[in-house]
Amino acid sequence: MILEKKRSSLPDSGWVKFSLKRQLVTSSVIFWILAVSVVSLAFLGFGQSYMLQETSQRNTQIASIIGRDLNAQVAEILADARNFGRHLELLNPDVSGQVGAAVSLRLSAPQRYRSIYFYDSRGALRFYINDSVDNLFRLTNAEILARPAAPVNDSVLDAYISSRALGTFLSEVNFSPIENVPVMYLGLPLNPALGTVVLEIDLQGIWGGIQQITFGQTGFVYLVSRSGEIVAHREPALIGRPLPEELLDLIDGNEGSVEYTEAESGQVVLSAFSPVGGLTGWGVIVQQSEADAHAPIDRMAATIVALWVAMGVIGTAAIFRAVSNLTSPIVKLTEATNSIAATGKLARISASDRTDELGQLSRSFDRMIERLQATEGKLEHAAAEERNRLARDLHDAVSQTLFSTCIIAEVLPKLWAKNPEEGRRRLDEIQRLTRGALAEMRTLLFELRPQVLADADMSYLLRQLVESFNTRQPTSVDLQVSEECQLTPEVKVAFYRVAQEALNNIAKHAQANHIMIQMRCECGSAVLSVSDDGLGFDRSATRPESLGLGIMRDRARDIGADLEVKSEIGRGTVVNLKWRLPAGEEIHGGD
Repeated sequence: MILEKKRSSLPDSGWVKFSLKRQLVTSSVIFWILAVSVVSLAFLGFGQSYMLQETSQRNTQIASIIGRDLNAQVAEILADARNFGRHLELLNPDVSGQVGAAVSLRLSAPQRYRSIYFYDSRGALRFYINDSVDNLFRLTNAEILARPAAPVNDSVLDAYISSRALGTFLSEVNFSPIENVPVMYLGLPLNPALGTVVLEIDLQGIWGGIQQITFGQTGFVYLVSRSGEIVAHREPALIGRPLPEELLDLIDGNEGSVEYTEAESGQVVLSAFSPVGGLTGWGVIVQQSEADAHAPIDRMAATIVALWVAMGVIGTAAIFRAVSNLTSPIVKLTEATNSIAATGKLARISASDRTDELGQLSRSFDRMIERLQATEGKLEHAAAEERNRLARDLHDAVSQTLFSTCIIAEVLPKLWAKNPEEGRRRLDEIQRLTRGALAEMRTLLFELRPQVLADADMSYLLRQLVESFNTRQPTSVDLQVSEECQLTPEVKVAFYRVAQEALNNIAKHAQANHIMIQMRCECGSAVLSVSDDGLGFDRSATRPESLGLGIMRDRARDIGADLEVKSEIGRGTVVNLKWRLPAGEEIHGGD
């Protein structure tokens, strides 16, 4: 009791307000900081995973591109070698000419072809060219043929033997004993009666291009042979060493990326790999240190932390301001609603810039007022549009029909005198046009008096539509109404509008010869079907709002009915509208 008396004695405008503000600020700031922290951590985790994946994919793509380029260079060498082999075959048995062709090949690309060995069909070394360019200019073809056979290294013999057994053969990468130049040996079998050529290919140009490729701070490229040995590396000491176990998938022809600790340096690296393909069996590895690969991730993390701090500070300040101005939008909204209630005049309030529920409420209020004002304008515009449509329909249908009737009536006496049979036909046409004009007038009267449209029988309304349609289109129309369905005015108007829109579409697009309209009541539902044998259309290539489909769909949706449109190119169109009564009610047919 004493505690309650003390609380009731506190002033309303002092401690209580401060306490409420303190509670709101404290809870809001805690929630804000937690929310920003969760979002930042989630974005950081997702961003790190995404950027690491992007880095791996980028390096793998780089390895694949380099591999394709190497494959293209080797393919070019093979193509030149095969052309050279065909040239030797064409020169046979001109041995001197074959020597000259070999000398020309050596001189044309001295940095590519270090040596050329020609074995005859019996396996004897017929001639060889491993001289320097200066010596080749001093030697004649006869001197080259006359010099004794020189010993060749095992790699040349292996290439010769392998090419004899397997066809075109490309050796592993070797290194010359003196210059330590990377080379490979290409065995190229010629005509069996001619022999085999072995070319020593200098790889220094290719190796130099590989070693020049760098990216980032630490990224570089190196190559391995088909047996898994490193054959090109920026560190010469690593050449000849086996491929790390983490990259053995490359030997099986796979590509990908892996992060592991390098044995030589103890550094964590990200390595992407891709096979070169072709005869070489080489593999390309793109290697980058973890720190270098993760540098963008670290920068992103720093950015997110900075944003987190900024959002925390800005959010806290915004919360203080929002709590201080908490009652301002409520007062403004209350004054506006009281004014509308007293005067009935729709007036907007100045929408608040706040982002909380109060700001949303004030903006929603303004949007509601704007929509009410727009609805008033739309009603006036709709009335004008309806008057214009009725005037247009009177001109396009009734006026044109009556004009045609007058023209026929004027010439009918003379036509009857000359050709009574044609006169009777024209008289029937006048009757048809007059009946159609009457149907059009009734339809327009329905438009002017919607209550009449709602009160009329469905069969009568459909007949008026058919007669009005026949005024514009000489198309055969069959109307079948199984029994009169007792429909609510809203449903009846919707069925009438769907049938009207379907006939309008047929008149505009279908070019039909026959139309069938069926109206029936069955098992608590009313079904309207409008079908034609016209051109049809492709539903998949038709916009939803075209061909009046949007209008019919809106009408069906308003009464909770199902609308189905079936059409095929060249096989006509069928429009089915089915409305079901709520459970427990029935549709009763009339007499």
